[in-house]
Amino acid sequence: MYNNPGLSSSMPGENSNHVSHINKQMLIFFNISKKSGYLLFLLSLSLLVSCQSQVDIPEGFYPYEKEKVAEAIQQVSFNPEVPNYVPIPVEFIISDHYLMAETRKEALDISFYSRENDLLTYQVTEGHFESEQGAESIEIDSSILAHYCDNGFAKVLVWEKDGLSYKLEFRSSIIGDNQSSHSITKEDLVRVAQSCQS
Repeated sequence: MYNNPGLSSSMPGENSNHVSHINKQMLIFFNISKKSGYLLFLLSLSLLVSCQSQVDIPEGFYPYEKEKVAEAIQQVSFNPEVPNYVPIPVEFIISDHYLMAETRKEALDISFYSRENDLLTYQVTEGHFESEQGAESIEIDSSILAHYCDNGFAKVLVWEKDGLSYKLEFRSSIIGDNQSSHSITKEDLVRVAQSCQS
C-alpha cells in the first residue's frame, strides 16, 4: 500500500475515510463553483440584454418604465402591442382603462409626460378610432396602412392591426411653436408605431 506522508495511516479504514471526506469537500467546492458559474452566466446575460435594449433605441428616442405599462396592460382583456421607445424623455406615466362611449368597447390610454409637459398618448381598443377628415395615408409596413393628421394642436397617427385599433397622439406643451424643445414629426410617430411589439 502506498503511504502518503500527509495522511496518517494508523488504521486501515481511517485513510479511506479521509480520502472520502476530501472527495466530498471537492464535490461541494465544484458544485458551488458550478452554481456560481451559472449565476455569473445569468448576470452576464441580463447585462447583455439590457445593453442590447439600450442599443436598439434610435438617436432622438427614449426608453420608459415598461413595468408601469405592463401593469396597465394587465387591466384589459386583450394583449396589445406597445412601443419599445418614445420620442420624448418620459418624466411620468399615467394610464386609464375605460369603455369607449360610442361603442362600449374596452380601451386603454397610456399618457407619457415629459418634464416640459409635452404629452404623448398611446391608445388601444378592440373598437375603432376614427381618423380625422383629410388625414394622410401612410404605410407603417407593407401590410399596415395608418392615417396621420396634424391639426396644429396635436399630431395623430391611427392604425389597425390584428383586430385592435391604435392611436398615437403628440401634443407639445407650447402650441404652434416649431422651435419647441421636442418638436415631434410624422416620421417620429411612424417609427414609434413600427417599434410596437407584444
